[in-house]
Amino acid sequence: MEPNGPPIGDPRYDRAAMTLSLVATCPPGLEDLLKAELAAIRAQGIETRRSAVTFSGSWQDVYRANWRLRTANRVLVELGSWGGETGEDLAAGASALVEAEGSWAGLTAGELFAPGPTFSIRATSSSSKQRDVRWIGQKIKDGLVDAQRKRYGRRSSVNRRAPDLQFRVWLHRDRVSFFLDTSGDSLDHRDYRLDRGEAPLREHLAAACVLAAGWDGVGPVIDPMCGAGTLLAEAGAWGLGMAPGRLRVDGNGWAFERLPGFDAGLWRGVQCEPIPAPAPGIHLFGMDQDPAALRMARANLERAGLFEVATLLRGDAFETDPPPGPGLLLVNPPYGERIEEEPAQWRRLGDLLKQRYAGWRAVVVAGDKDKGKHIGLRPRKRLPIKNGPLDARILVFDLY
Repeated sequence: MEPNGPPIGDPRYDRAAMTLSLVATCPPGLEDLLKAELAAIRAQGIETRRSAVTFSGSWQDVYRANWRLRTANRVLVELGSWGGETGEDLAAGASALVEAEGSWAGLTAGELFAPGPTFSIRATSSSSKQRDVRWIGQKIKDGLVDAQRKRYGRRSSVNRRAPDLQFRVWLHRDRVSFFLDTSGDSLDHRDYRLDRGEAPLREHLAAACVLAAGWDGVGPVIDPMCGAGTLLAEAGAWGLGMAPGRLRVDGNGWAFERLPGFDAGLWRGVQCEPIPAPAPGIHLFGMDQDPAALRMARANLERAGLFEVATLLRGDAFETDPPPGPGLLLVNPPYGERIEEEPAQWRRLGDLLKQRYAGWRAVVVAGDKDKGKHIGLRPRKRLPIKNGPLDARILVFDLY
């Protein structure tokens, strides 16, 4: 993303201003899906950037975005922007932010930067003279704590593991954009996966498969190689209008809950808002040959509150007939580091789709060198993504 935030002193940071400059980040390739999600929750001023979508809104919009966005990583509030060619520039801009009498929709600089809460800073740099992100973060930190000592006579402590406040710095073309992270843990941590060890697909990528399908919600959902059940869990939550953040209220929660002026009543109201349920009669079918994978899928779907609408069977996808359809097929075939890639396996999957799932819509996560080229079907949509360290594609097929 190219930062283009307003400088310190811009009127939008006035105490009377009730609109925040916001950024929702996402994995590369999911920007259009995230943009559509933001439009659905009536965000304003939506613009797409690389790995992010900018928008504007109130603190209520911050709460709602964290609660309901399925393809986002984080929701950030832009606090300021300044030139950052040198270390002195980086520190001076941070100091000015603390010393100013600015306000972000009622949250004042005096409240936000008052010593007491711990903080952390994470920096990124692109197309800039300064490239050492640890050094950049150190200079920004120096500017913040020096200004705290000057203004309050003491400073906050840095806590990199569990900070009260999390700040993010984007240095692009020698210009700093400085953000407050309102999410805390990445939003793809839905807290229904009981084992976050080796997993084939992160939750927001699984949600992207569901959203990219453009499915009408009619018919069953099947994952014939379901593994830990992540694709099924995301499809079920979307179909039943279940907020992706619903389990975090009992776990780590969100960073915005620790901010000065947090409005618990407003937050409860956001949680009570109805969410569209496109497939209220959804039924999930999962299949796998590995008993351990099926046990994990069962545990995850139970935790997600979806096991009552799910059927899990041990079986070979290539030997088992699908449930009565048509409906939606979601599959993340083993590839990359998990098994050696073979074009013949992709052709076999294409034959399976054509022969057993005519009339269905199918979404395939295709990775490694092949990226689904040998499936033998023409996708109606291709989304390039990163699945962990691997390049992949989300491919959407209409099967005839």
